[in-house]
Amino acid sequence: MAALVENKTVRQRPEEGFRRWFLNEYFDLIFWYESEDGPLTGFQLCYSRHVKERAFTWQRDKQSSHFVSAGSDERGVPWIATAVLHGDAGPVPDETLRRLRDEQGELEQDLLERVISAAEAYNLRQTGE
Repeated sequence: MAALVENKTVRQRPEEGFRRWFLNEYFDLIFWYESEDGPLTGFQLCYSRHVKERAFTWQRDKQSSHFVSAGSDERGVPWIATAVLHGDAGPVPDETLRRLRDEQGELEQDLLERVISAAEAYNLRQTGE
């Protein structure tokens, strides 16, 4: 298990706000901001990158979503180069959130807690608790 590191060479497009990207062999975690100094507008946690990839997305003022990749067969073997996310993947697994904590690395604590909190709130809505 490798710790998350920040990709410092993320291409920035001024019309799209500011992005930060943390990754390791299992996770991609991208944050979107209004501007470099602006508030957080969303994030996407992609995990299980090589076998049945899933993505949990949170956007300010929108409903969160959790999708599974359509880019692999039933064994998880990729059959297309770019994952296409679809369908509802159900709750974000507790094991995934534990692993994110364990592999936090360069990810700031407040951002980690934001992701965990959003995923837990999503899970509560999914399970009706």
